[in-house]
Parts: sequence; structure tokens; C-alpha cells
Amino acid sequence: MKLYNSMTRELEEFESLAEGKVGIYNCGPTVYKRQHLGNLRRYLFSDVLRRSFEFFGYEVREIMNFTDVGHLTQDEIDEGEDKVEKEAKRREITPDDIAREQIKLFNADLKALNIQPATKYVRATKHIDQMTLMIEKLVEKDHAYVTPSGVYFDVGSFPDYGKLSGNTLAKLNAGSRVAVHADKRNPSDFVLWVVDPEHLQKWDSPWGAGYPGWHIECSAMSIEYLGNGIDIHTGGEDNKFPHHENEIAQSESTTGKQFVRMWLHNAHLTFKGAKLAKREGEQITLDTLQEKGYSPLAFRLLVFGSHYRSPVDFTWEILDSVNENLKTLEEISRKIVEYGKAKKSVDDSDVIDQFTSALSDDLNTSEALAVFLGYVKVANKEMNDVAIATLLSMDTVVGLITPLMREIASEEVPADVKKLVDKREEARETGEFEKSDTIRGEIEVLGFTVEDTPSGPRVKKLGN
Repeated sequence: MKLYNSMTRELEEFESLAEGKVGIYNCGPTVYKRQHLGNLRRYLFSDVLRRSFEFFGYEVREIMNFTDVGHLTQDEIDEGEDKVEKEAKRREITPDDIAREQIKLFNADLKALNIQPATKYVRATKHIDQMTLMIEKLVEKDHAYVTPSGVYFDVGSFPDYGKLSGNTLAKLNAGSRVAVHADKRNPSDFVLWVVDPEHLQKWDSPWGAGYPGWHIECSAMSIEYLGNGIDIHTGGEDNKFPHHENEIAQSESTTGKQFVRMWLHNAHLTFKGAKLAKREGEQITLDTLQEKGYSPLAFRLLVFGSHYRSPVDFTWEILDSVNENLKTLEEISRKIVEYGKAKKSVDDSDVIDQFTSALSDDLNTSEALAVFLGYVKVANKEMNDVAIATLLSMDTVVGLITPLMREIASEEVPADVKKLVDKREEARETGEFEKSDTIRGEIEVLGFTVEDTPSGPRVKKLGN
């Protein structure tokens, strides 16, 4: 399996630290507002990554964080207000109330998109001890220094700073990219601990009451659950700098070891040509999609059809086009449900090989989807055990047929509709086709439709 390592800027053959196992850390959401589609594209990428590894037989340990403190409104210059605290003040509730509310909504969105839960979700506020211990080590090693306003990482103490993003200390200073803070030795130094006794969320520390900086959180939590060497660290491309660059500097300065073996970054979701973000223009969430009559699975299909390193341009017209493919998948899912459990689990090895080859090529999901949809056409003509096994095997990565099958299996046809279906079938068998059409109309008035198939009438809710 070859993946594009953002650190080396090359495709590399993946080799895990432990044979047959892979540890993945995903930068999770800052839980202060509802996640928009741009955020959710990011978690769909990490879901497909995990599913692909599992498809290849790996045992995956996946950790995702919830940032519920310390993420400032102006991240690059360590100024501004804590995003969770700002929202809590605006709504006159506690930061913990905000975090719990948003985590609940986030989990609901993941479920709607059929994103597998991470092995473990970790909240920053539950790991303050790990963060303070790490900061103490950095101070002891002269990689960090204490000031009245807090503790800062000394970027000059880490010669490799900028190796991920290209934003070396020399380039940053030459470009005056970062504002000067009175307590900093260097404008590019970043905060590890903010001394702020008035903060709504504050903890005691050797340097005074306050809260951690955003970057130290992910370093401390990833090392806590995945150890000093992590196979893969993911994030959006905007996380490269400053967040991931700072994670590398503080983590490797603490442990003296390579922090992450492979960095994977997904491109943005764009809307009307611009990055979709909470602070920029229209907010499009899964609720927006559902209010307009689209299934969240249509968005999953849209994202799967694009390579993770390529921007995805979102428009309602594009989603309409994707929706047609989703209807085809609904149709094949219904056929599988009606067929029942396959007697054999033998798949079409040639098709699976093509699908595997696409995923092995840096998660080429657009090619994998072409293989998948091509086989759907074949299976639509002839449903059998091999077709079912092949589709469900590929769907362990695609993640669309299985949730559609669950939806179909859970559909309940009311007793009065069933009676009308039986009456219509009797009319058709005796050649009373006008009566049959009248009964079809009665069924549709009740919110259902009936299709005639070789295996008998198929009842569906209207709109499905």
C-alpha cells in the first residue's frame, strides 16, 4: 500500500511499526460549534483510511481528540480568545455544556455518514496532567521557558523546525509572519501553557493557574494512547502549519524520537470556489442537506468519488448528480435484502483485485468507486451469491450498501398497505388491470409505491 507522506512529499510504501497493526491519530474537532461539511469531509477521509487498512487485514487502533479548551481565535500568534470559552460566554452556559452538546451532535453526524467510531475519543480537558508533565520535561531540557504570561516553546532550540510545512524559522523571521509578543524570545515561539486565573476553565500548574495551548494537547494525548512512535497522523491541509509543525517540534524535543512516520493531509471542500469554513460565509451542515431532501449518504458518496488530496467542489447540482448513483445503490441494496442471506461467500476475485489495486495506490477512491459502480451494474442484471459477496466485500470500505440495507430492512409496511398490495396482485392475476391501477393509486395515497418484479411485488416508501 503506497501513501503520500506530506513530510517527504513522496509516495511511500507503508510499513507499520508493529507487524499487522497500525496506529492512527486523527486531529478531531474543536467542539464549540456544529461541524460543517468541510469538517466532515475530513472525517470521511480518516474513515476510508481506517476501513482500507482493515480491508487489507490490519488491526487498527484509531485515536481522535476533542479540543474543548485552548484553541484560540488567532492560532498563529497565540492571541485571541479561547473558542469554547467565547461561545460559552455568548450563550451564557458553561464550556462543559458547550462541549457535551457539540460532541453529541458530532457523534450523530458520524452515525448518519456511516463513519465507524474511533477506537477511543479523548477530551483535552481530561488530560491536563499529561500535558503539564510534557511541558515540565520541555522546560527541563531548555526547549521551553517560563514567563509571567505563560510557558513558551523555544522554536530556535529545535533545528528541524519547518520540515513539514517548509515554514522554517529563517523564512518566518524574514517574512515577519508572526506578531511579536513581549514575553517571547522569538516571534515564532508558541504557547504551551497560558497563565490566566480568570479563564472559565483553569487548572493549577507549576507556572500558575491557567490552561494549555492547543498544540500541546494533541502531542500529549497521541503519545499517551499510541506511544512515542505513531504510524500515521492525519489532518486537514491547513493543519500542517502551525499545528502539526508545532506538534512535531514539542514531541520530538520531549522524546528524542521520531514523532510520526507518515503524515496524511486531506484537501479542502470548496463552495462557490472558496474553502468552506465556519468563519466564512454560508454554513452547510448535514441538517442543511436533510432539510433540502438529501440523504447524508449522498455526501459520503460525493467525497468517496474524489481523491483525498484533491479539493472537492460542492454544489447542489453536483449533489443531484451524485444522488442518481445513490438511487442505483438503493436499488441493489433492496435486491440483496430480498434475495436473503447468501449460501456461499465466494467473491469475484478479478473485481476485488481491481478494487484493491485502486486503494493501494494512495487511496485512489475515485478509481475504486468506478470498479464498485461497474460491478453494481453487473449485479443488477443477475443477483446471486457471488454478486452479494463481492459487493459486500467492497462495501466494507465504500460504506454505502450496508447502511442502505439497514434502512430498507427497517421499513415497516402498514397492514392496510399490505392488504391493498395483495388485492392488487389478485387483480393482476385475473387480468383486471384497470382495477390494479386504481389500487396502485390508493397505495400511493398512503405514502407507498409498488413495483412489479420477477420475484413478486416490491413495496417501497415514496421518495425512496
